[in-house]
Amino acid sequence: MSQKHRWKQYRQALLAYYSEPLSGVFRQFRNGAMVFFGGLAVVYLASQMPASWQQEIVLLGGLALAGIGFVVAMLAQVRLVIGRIVQFMQKK
Repeated sequence: MSQKHRWKQYRQALLAYYSEPLSGVFRQFRNGAMVFFGGLAVVYLASQMPASWQQEIVLLGGLALAGIGFVVAMLAQVRLVIGRIVQFMQKK
């Protein structure tokens, strides 16, 4: 397979990925935001616990949830922005 053909396949795959309806991408953003805020709630609840190693474990879990949710939401946000740019460019 030639290099030119491979780049054409990559371009088509990216266009298909970013041309997905925005409702699916927004669902990903919403789920990421929910996990993020759930993680923040766990962090808050852990701060109300008495100081112990159990508090540290709960806090670590809450921070992990918040971090994962943040990354998922930000990836969805970037995908939304790029998807809108792709849609704008295809209309011309």
